[in-house]
Amino acid sequence: MGDTAYLITFEDKMSPSLLARVQALAANLHADCLPGVVDIVPAYASVGVFYVPEEVAFARGELPWRVVAEWLERHLAGNGPVAKKPRRAPRSHVLPVCYGGEAGPDLEVVAKAAKLTPAEVIKLHTGETYLVAAIGFSPGFPYLYGMPKKLATPRRTTPRLRVPAGSVGIGAEQTGVYPSETPGGWQVIGRTATRLFDPEREEPALLAQGDTVTFKPVAELPTPETVLRKAPLKPEEEAEAAEGAIEVLKAGSLTSVQDLGRRGFGAQGVSVGGALDPWAATMANLAVGNAPDAPVLECTYTGPILRFETSAVVALAGAEVAGRANGRPFALAAGEELDCSSLTKGARLYLAVAGGISVPRKMGGAGTVLGIGFGGFAGRALKTGDRLGYKVGSGTGAVGKAWRLAAPVPLGGRKETIEVRLVPGPDWARIFKRLEPGGAERAVESRRFELSAKSDRMGLRLVGEPFTMTAGEEGWSRPVVPGTVQLPPDGQPIILMAEGQTIGGYAQLGQVASVDLSKLAQAKPGAEIVFRVSELSTVQQARLKIAGDMARLRVGLAMQL
Repeated sequence: MGDTAYLITFEDKMSPSLLARVQALAANLHADCLPGVVDIVPAYASVGVFYVPEEVAFARGELPWRVVAEWLERHLAGNGPVAKKPRRAPRSHVLPVCYGGEAGPDLEVVAKAAKLTPAEVIKLHTGETYLVAAIGFSPGFPYLYGMPKKLATPRRTTPRLRVPAGSVGIGAEQTGVYPSETPGGWQVIGRTATRLFDPEREEPALLAQGDTVTFKPVAELPTPETVLRKAPLKPEEEAEAAEGAIEVLKAGSLTSVQDLGRRGFGAQGVSVGGALDPWAATMANLAVGNAPDAPVLECTYTGPILRFETSAVVALAGAEVAGRANGRPFALAAGEELDCSSLTKGARLYLAVAGGISVPRKMGGAGTVLGIGFGGFAGRALKTGDRLGYKVGSGTGAVGKAWRLAAPVPLGGRKETIEVRLVPGPDWARIFKRLEPGGAERAVESRRFELSAKSDRMGLRLVGEPFTMTAGEEGWSRPVVPGTVQLPPDGQPIILMAEGQTIGGYAQLGQVASVDLSKLAQAKPGAEIVFRVSELSTVQQARLKIAGDMARLRVGLAMQL
C-alpha cells in the first residue's frame, strides 16, 4: 500500500479458522518485529504492516520496501519465529441496544432489503453470538463476524458526515458499533450506550480481536456507563504548572495541538494522527531547537490571535502568515500578541514554541484526536479564552541571525493545479478490469477533481467525474493507511489523512505518495487535484530524500542554536 505499508491478504473463505490464522501471523510478526515497522493491524482476512522507510536499515543501492517485503515473505514461508502465546485471552461481552427510530434510522432500509419486518431484523441480529474479527475504522470500532447473511445490506451510496456515538450498523456482510461520532457509510439500525473506547482505561479499547459479542434489545438506552479513574488535570491547571503561558484571544477556524502522531495502536483502531503536514511541523520545531516531535499548534484556514504572558521564542512553518516570515525563529516579549489570523498562502500553519507546548501524553502521543476527543488540549480544538502552557526552551541563540529555512514541500499557488503521485492499490486491476492495457492510467490521469469543503482531518473528499463502481465490489474490510484513496459506491474518491480510519471496506484505488500528503494538507477547498500514476520505488526515493534533508538540517541547526 504505497511507500509506507503492505497488505497481506488471505484468499480463503471467511471463517473462524481463517481469523485464527490471521491472528497467528500478526502475533508472529510482532514476535520478530523488523526495526522500522511501527504497527501491525489484523483484520478479517488480511494483515496490514506499516513502516517508516527512513527507519528501516537498508544497503546502498537497495530500498526499504524490498527489505520489508523479504521479511514478510520469510514469515509467510514459515521461516520466522512463532509467538508463544496470545497477547490476551478472549472475553465475552453483552451490549444493550435500542433498535429503530432515532437510534436506528436505517432499520427500515435493512428490513426492506431483506424482505423482513423490522421486528424480524431485530430478532435475527440479536440471535447470534459474534466474533470480533478486527478493531479499526475509529478507536475501539469492532468489526463483527457471524451476522446472518439474510441481513447483508450494501453500504450507503454516499457516507454520512456524522454518525452518532454508539450507533450499531450493517455494512455488506458485516456488523459493528461506532464508538464515537464519526463519518460513516454503514446502515444504522440501533444504538448502545456502552463505552467501547476510553483512553483513560488501562486497555482503552473494550473489545479485542477474538472476543465475542451478543446484542440485547432494550426499549430505551441507559445512562452511558461511567468509568472510575483518577481525574486528570484541567487544561487551566496544566497551564499553571508550565513555565510559560499563552492566552487564546481568538481561536481561528480550527486550531489544535498536534505532534508527529502515535505508533502501534492501529489494532485498537487508533490512527497515527498528528500533523497533516508533518514536514512543516518538524521544520517549525527544528527552527526553535525542539525535538522534531514536540507538540505544536496546527492552525487551519484561519489562524489564532495569541497573547504570550511570558517571553518566548517561536517559529512558523507551512502556510504563510501576513507580515511574518516562515522558517525563522523570532522572540516575543511578555504580554506581546501574535496575530496569525491571515493566512496568505496554504491551508495549515504550524506554530512551534521553544521548549514545546505543554500537554499530557496519552497513548504515547501529545496530539489531539478530534474525532473521538482525547489527547492534546482537553481533546478538542482551542477556544477563545483558553490558556496553553509551554516549557521554556533555549532557542534564543538563533534569533536575529540571517538565515531562513525553505519549505520541505513547497506551497502551491492560489490557483495552481495540485498534482499528487498515486501508486496503484490492491483493487486497481478489479476496478479497471474492462479496460485495455494503459487504459487504467489514462482513466485516472485524465480526471480533474475539486477538493470539497466537506473534507476534514480524517479524509479529503474529492468531487469530479466519478469512477464507475459495479455492484459486488464491496468486500471484507481491510487495513488502510493515510494516503489510501477509497472509492465509495458513488465513485467519488476519498483520500484518507492522518486521522483517518485504520480499517476500511471501500475499494482501494491506490495510495498517494506519503510526501505528497503535505501538498494535500496545504490545499484549500475548491483546489483542483490531479493524480499522476507512479511507481513505488520513485515515491519512496522522494520520501527518503526529504527525510535525509531534514536529518542534515537538524544537525546544522543544532550547531546554529
